[in-house]
Amino acid sequence: MIPNVEQGHIHLLGICGTAMASLAGLLTEKGIRVSGSDENIYPPMSDVLSQLDVTVSTPYHPDNVPDDCKIVVVGNALSRGNVELEAVLERGIPYVSMPALMKEMYLRERSPVVVAGTHGKTTTSSLIAWLLENAGMQPGFLIGGVPLNFGVSYRIGVGAPFIIEGDEYDTAYFDKGPKFMHYLPEIAVVGNVEFDHADIYRDITDIEKNFRYFVNLVPKSGLLVLGKDNELAASLAKSAHCSVNSFGLLEGADWSLEVLDVDDQGTSFRVKAFGNDLFEVCAPFWGRAALWNVLAACAAVKPFGLSSEQISNGLATFKGVRRRFEVVGEVNGVTVIDDFAHHPTAITETLLSVKSRFQGNKIWCVFEPRSFTSRSRIFQDELVQALRQADEVVISEVFSSERLDVDEELSEEQLVDDLGAIGTEAKFLCGQDSITQHLVQNVLPGDVVLLMSNGSFGGLPRKIFNAFKNVT
Repeated sequence: MIPNVEQGHIHLLGICGTAMASLAGLLTEKGIRVSGSDENIYPPMSDVLSQLDVTVSTPYHPDNVPDDCKIVVVGNALSRGNVELEAVLERGIPYVSMPALMKEMYLRERSPVVVAGTHGKTTTSSLIAWLLENAGMQPGFLIGGVPLNFGVSYRIGVGAPFIIEGDEYDTAYFDKGPKFMHYLPEIAVVGNVEFDHADIYRDITDIEKNFRYFVNLVPKSGLLVLGKDNELAASLAKSAHCSVNSFGLLEGADWSLEVLDVDDQGTSFRVKAFGNDLFEVCAPFWGRAALWNVLAACAAVKPFGLSSEQISNGLATFKGVRRRFEVVGEVNGVTVIDDFAHHPTAITETLLSVKSRFQGNKIWCVFEPRSFTSRSRIFQDELVQALRQADEVVISEVFSSERLDVDEELSEEQLVDDLGAIGTEAKFLCGQDSITQHLVQNVLPGDVVLLMSNGSFGGLPRKIFNAFKNVT
């Protein structure tokens, strides 16, 4: 049971995580006083919290927890031994996970659209929210990124729909199930299911099992939207007790599209549903992954009664998401792009999207192995095949972690050697200064520099952009 906190004070442990900072925004919208603590504070969520005027303390300390705190929300990065968490337990302060609080305070009385899957959740959620907003439905949302059409990652909204990103990662130290099991989906989207999060899942069978549990949450009156081009996602239809719509670029999908043209302004395509042509549009999307997201969003919003004209207009006016294929800028003929990709499949699809948008340009890829799975040897070979899509690659040092032994950690040197063996020029460079210097000395006008990390990368995309400004 969650205490009544409408007039209270809520403290968030791990407040600078994407979802937690967004929750801080939702709570602030309700007029609830919010504070929080974290170990690492960096954009874009530090900027969000600053704009909200939320007090953020760092590092963790028992005194950070306010005396008048009604409840503490414990982020999933926290574990026993954290000094602030220990203080909460000692003082007997009520605590809860972020997903459990979301369910009771924001989702139970709404029509939740839960977007799940290994890849594409943030962009698909953002697109669904914008399509509904553009049609006048004023949805609520909580998204693991910042949709540029809104400028924020959260909103309570006043309409029935509430769009939330359904993360398969665990909920809290006291609840090791996936976050999406709390989200009460009336419409559920699962675009793809692949192995990831090796720190909490044993294998792909373990992951698939949890997605099947998720699918079983959708009521008979609801809708399940599945990616047909991904075998495991498509197989989830067998577990559904509701209507199922499939989407994909392969034959046989309920929702599909035909590409008509591609240029630097976007892709022109014709959307089809159940064999019928719905509309044609030119919209700012490039590559297969982007088009999968488009189809998933179209299928998810149709039950809300949107017309073809409303959907096509929403697609054409979508501005994208911060740090998802985000063009930082073009300077002295060099284009710098910031992206969140870290799984081999996402890296592959992002590079294909860049090549589609910047046809004929040389593509540089700078990759930081930062997520637990990308830092481990699990995808050592798969990363070679993903990064080979670039013309030239720079590997940053593996983000430090005490949870991986040396013999379990990704080998940057082997990755460089293996890329070289298949004809892709690659370098392993330590430190932002050496990476920046290498790029400034070797990147030419007309080249595209894509930076990939699921963390802040220390602000490197902006630093590189600024460095090119000073090239004479």
